[in-house]
Amino acid sequence: MKTTRSKDEPDLLYYCNKNHTSEIVNEFFIPEKNDDTLWVHITPSTKDELKKIIESLNIHTLAAEAIASFSDSPRMDVYSYHTYISTFIIKEDYSNVRISILLGDNYVITHEEENDLQFFSTILEDFQDHPQHMSSPGHILYHILDHVSQYYLQAVDAIADEIQELEKSVFKYPFANEIGHEVYNWKGKIHNLRQIVEAQESVINDIGESDSKYINEDSAIYLKTLGKNFERVVSAFDTFIETLTGIFDLQMSLKSDHMNSIMKTLTLVSVIFIPMTFIAGLYGMNFENMPELTWNFGYGLALVVMFGIGISIALFFRSKGWWGKRPSQDKRNK
Repeated sequence: MKTTRSKDEPDLLYYCNKNHTSEIVNEFFIPEKNDDTLWVHITPSTKDELKKIIESLNIHTLAAEAIASFSDSPRMDVYSYHTYISTFIIKEDYSNVRISILLGDNYVITHEEENDLQFFSTILEDFQDHPQHMSSPGHILYHILDHVSQYYLQAVDAIADEIQELEKSVFKYPFANEIGHEVYNWKGKIHNLRQIVEAQESVINDIGESDSKYINEDSAIYLKTLGKNFERVVSAFDTFIETLTGIFDLQMSLKSDHMNSIMKTLTLVSVIFIPMTFIAGLYGMNFENMPELTWNFGYGLALVVMFGIGISIALFFRSKGWWGKRPSQDKRNK
C-alpha cells in the first residue's frame, strides 16, 4: 500500500531484500544487512533533518558539504566510503533544478533544490510499485538518472513542437520582429541546456566506467545505456540550434525578397516616368525659337507621346515578366 509522509519530514523508503518489499520508515538508519537498502529524500523544508543524518554518518567533510549544497554543474566525486553525484533535472518551463546525490554502502541520499518537485513523487511511486528497483544503491541511482533522461527526452519533443510552430509563423508573419527575438531567446536557452546535458552525459559515462563499489556489474550495464539517452538529447539540441539559425536566415531572406520587390517596383515606375520627364523638361525650356510650342495640337501630341512611351515601356516590362505575370503565364493559369 502506498503511503506518504508529511512535507516537514523527509521521505525514507526501506527495501528488504529477503521479502523483496519496500516500505516507508520513520527514522534514518543504516540497514544491518548488506542486501537491504535505504533511500532518503531531502527537500529544502526538511534540510534540518539532513544535518542530523550527516552528523550520524562517518563521511568525508567534502562529501558532507557537497550533499548539503548544490554544484553549479553536473559532476561526480569519489571518496573512500561514499560517492557524490550532482545532476540537473529539467522542468516544464525548461529551467533546471539541481539535485545532489550521495551513495553509501547500502543507502542513497538525494537532496533537491526546490520543494514539491513532481519528479521525486514519480520516483517514490515507482519504488513503491517496483521494490526491486531499490535492490542496490547502483540500481537506485540508475532509476533516478533514468527518470532524469526521460524528462530531457520529453523536453526535446516539446521544444521540437515549439520550434516547428515558430518556423510556421515565419511564413504567416514574415516581417514580425518578435520572431527574431524568439529565435535569439531560444538559442540562448538551448545553448545553456546543451552545456548541462553534455556535462551530465560525461558524468554518466564516468559512472558506467568507474570501479565504484556501489555500482555492481548489473547496475553498471544499465547505467552505460543512459549515456545514449543523453547523447540523443545533445544531438537534438545541436539540431535545434541549426534549425533556429535557418529560421532566422529564412526570415531575413523573406524580408530581403520583399524589399527587393519594393525597390524593383519603384525602379520600374521611375523608368516609365523618365521619358515623360525628359519630354516635359525639353518643352518646358523658355527658348523663343521652339516651333512645336506654336502648333495647335502640340500639347495634345506631347501628351500622346508621353503616355504612349510610358504604356509601351510598361507592356515591355510585362512581356519580360519583370512586372506582373507574362501573358503566356496568364493563359496557362486559365
